[in-house]
Amino acid sequence: MRVKKIELKDEEKKVKVCAYIRVSTLHDKQLESLDNQRLYYENKIRNNPDYEYCGIYCDTGVSGSKENREGLQSMMAAARDGKIDLILTKSISRFARSTRIVLKYVRELQQLGVAIEFEEQQLNSTTANGEVMLTIMASFAEEERKNISENTKWSMRKKFKQGVVLLDTNRFMGYVKDKDGKLIVQKEEAEVIKLIYKRYLEGTSAYRIAKELNALKILTDNNYEWSGQRIIRIISNEKYKGDCLLQKKFVSEYTGKLQPNRGEIEQYYIRNDHEAIASKEDWDKAQRLRASRKRKTYPFSGILHCPYCEATLIRRIKWKEKYDWVCATYLTDGKSICKGIKVPESALEGMEFTENIVVEEIDNHGEKSYFFTPQKNYKRTKSQDESSGILPSVNKQRRTAVKLYKSSDLL
Repeated sequence: MRVKKIELKDEEKKVKVCAYIRVSTLHDKQLESLDNQRLYYENKIRNNPDYEYCGIYCDTGVSGSKENREGLQSMMAAARDGKIDLILTKSISRFARSTRIVLKYVRELQQLGVAIEFEEQQLNSTTANGEVMLTIMASFAEEERKNISENTKWSMRKKFKQGVVLLDTNRFMGYVKDKDGKLIVQKEEAEVIKLIYKRYLEGTSAYRIAKELNALKILTDNNYEWSGQRIIRIISNEKYKGDCLLQKKFVSEYTGKLQPNRGEIEQYYIRNDHEAIASKEDWDKAQRLRASRKRKTYPFSGILHCPYCEATLIRRIKWKEKYDWVCATYLTDGKSICKGIKVPESALEGMEFTENIVVEEIDNHGEKSYFFTPQKNYKRTKSQDESSGILPSVNKQRRTAVKLYKSSDLL
């Protein structure tokens, strides 16, 4: 029996090839290097008759110790979809500076039938000794990253001791840097900062100040809406009185994440570093006012909870010594995250609770009333997650009442 020979087309024989590039900073020299690498790999792939060009994946301004890189993850998604047979990259350190990350993705790509070529080390991940050599080389790359990181930290701390201020003013409202790196006041933004201090010293809560700014269509420096937390961060930032506390945060060598400095490393305080936006007297008054507010505790603090997200309810002034208890998630993240609940303090008058309580708002023939359920017995339903209005009274019979104690009953 004669078997018919089937010849594959040239396109079907080609190896689907892409390249991965990473530069850790956005300096001009690095960006120039990025453009050169793009051109180099594109020409190399397109000029090889056995290759099918499948694009260039790159990451800029991101550390090789991080796994969540847009370019890397896009390339891995393409590999999982069968769109790549071979990945070209300059070196192991460009691919990743973590032994764990290198081996994790190399092994996954091997299972997908995708090879990686590391040009500098002349390694192919599919060879017999590929993984052994990769482990050794990746360990060197990781150690090199740690050395670079330590040298950078040492250099920064030396500058801190000398009183050199290193700040990213792109995330610091009210100031910009001049050509010498000195902080100078940005007048328009400074007016917003002054307004915040003025309203806060008048007794207005951070939440209400944020609400006022949003109503005036005044955005933050990064074009987001204001929140109470953002107001508090401005109130407590010493830079607005002209001083600088350096090393408020640091990158943990154990977790690799940025965390608050609570005495783990040295801090440096520089007085009168730049022009103040708020006077020292006003700044100090704001700190005393904030401290006095923090010291206050209320009978329902930490006890009442939202029926939608189960966050605690926070006491907020409504108007002229009248208060509401409002969902903390709603206050900090807005109604797009949780529609929240607002309970007038008058509705809680005389009540005492012996455990954590979920508060639900009930429409009782056109009037609002409130239903209280022990949190341990509360089960959030789909209708509560999706609802955008007051809870319907039809759900009332499914709820468990908590025993309420009036103050008169306890006498």
